Amino acid sequence: MKAKMLIAAVAVSAAAGSAFAGQTYPYVDFSDAQSTLSRAEVQASAATPATQQEYVTADANFVPAKTRAQVVAELRRAQEDGSYQLAQREYEGQFPAIEGSHTRLAAN
Repeated sequence: MKAKMLIAAVAVSAAAGSAFAGQTYPYVDFSDAQSTLSRAEVQASAATPATQQEYVTADANFVPAKTRAQVVAELRRAQEDGSYQLAQREYEGQFPAIEGSHTRLAAN
């Protein structure tokens, strides 16, 4: 009897697994799409040309409000008093030992 139940359970889970393995998003084929603009027209209309940088360079007039040393010191203080952990928590009650205390970031 147990063997029949096990086989039935495996069959049901296999059927459910294959049902969930289906495509979640519809496939749309754009291979025959024709552009109405030339490459030069698209590049000319762009406000900022696309570059292959992973970051955006800072504005020449940008002045940071804090020095790197100030930011690092603030991070260390937050790590010591538990504020950093509270700011990084994924759900209420994740850090019960420090949640009741009124730390610098927890009060915000």
